[in-house]
Order: sequence, then structure tokens, then C-alpha cells
Amino acid sequence: MTGLEKITDKINSDSNIRCSEIAALAQKQSEKTDADAKEKGMKLASEIEAAAKEECDNIIRIAKSGAVQQSRQTLLSARVEAVSETLAGLVTALKALDDDKYFATVIKLAVENAMKGKCTAFLNAKDNARLPASFGNDLITALAAKGAECVLSADNADIGSGVILDYGNICIDCSFEAIVEENSDYYKEKISEIIF
Repeated sequence: MTGLEKITDKINSDSNIRCSEIAALAQKQSEKTDADAKEKGMKLASEIEAAAKEECDNIIRIAKSGAVQQSRQTLLSARVEAVSETLAGLVTALKALDDDKYFATVIKLAVENAMKGKCTAFLNAKDNARLPASFGNDLITALAAKGAECVLSADNADIGSGVILDYGNICIDCSFEAIVEENSDYYKEKISEIIF
């Protein structure tokens, strides 16, 4: 073997060793890069999964809260409707009283709401047509005890029930509808206590 061949073999041998070292180092770096990428991928996937779970939990929490709110709103609406129907039924029941009780109630409302002074009492057309014979005197006597000088008019008032007391500059609406409306908060509270 000549000197040149020995040098060439040595270069080739050194080159092969160096190539093997470089290939091993490249393989090692490739494996590390791959492991780092997998680790980062797993970490990112875990973060995405946690964020998605949190978002799902928030959506579920909001949906449950909305359902509870809707349920409360529905219950409240049902209660308001029940109370309103009961108030309407109260007026209907008062209007449906037999004549003796009906007109006794009209007198009672007039006395409770009357003021001292001269007034004219007005009933609706239906009530004027079915007045008991003693109603006028009973009303006048009851109001006189309260200090009101009353005259019962034959003219009809535009009300559904009850009586209007006209003092000239002041009219007191003693219709069942007006009394129930005026005291609706009290009645609503009492009705709510009874039915709920």
C-alpha cells in the first residue's frame, strides 16, 4: 500500500467515523425535537381540553341559571294570573249576590266612603230597575248617621255595580270594581296568602 493510499484510507476512515458521529448526533437531536414536540403537543392538547371543559361548564351553568329564571318567571306569571282571576271573580261574586245582600253591600260601601255634606246617590240602570222598596230610605238613613244628606237619583250612572256619591265638586265611586281596584294591593296580598 502506498503512502497516498494510506492517506486516502485514513481520510475515508476518519470521514466515515465523523459521518457516523454526525448521523448519531442528528438522530439524537431529531429524537429530542420529536419528544419536545410530543410534550408540547400533549400540554397544548391538555390546555385546550381544560379550556373546552371550562367553557362547557359555563354554558351548562348559564343554561341551568336560565332554566331556573324561566321557571321562576313562569311561576310568577301563573301566580299573577291566578290572583287577577280571583280578583275578577270577587267582583263577579259581589254582582251575583241576591238582591237583599247586594243592596245591603251597596249601602255598606256608601257609608264607609261617604263624607259629611249634601250628596246625590246614583246607581246603574240594572240596579235602578230592581231596587227594593226600602232601599232609598235605608241608604238615606245610613248616610245621615255619617253626616251626609243624601238624595237618591232616578238617573242612571255609567258603572257596572255599586253606587256613586256626587257631592257637586267631588264624586266618590263606590262601585265594586272601583273598591276592588283601590284596594287591589291589599286583596292581592290576602289572596296570595290563601292560595300560595
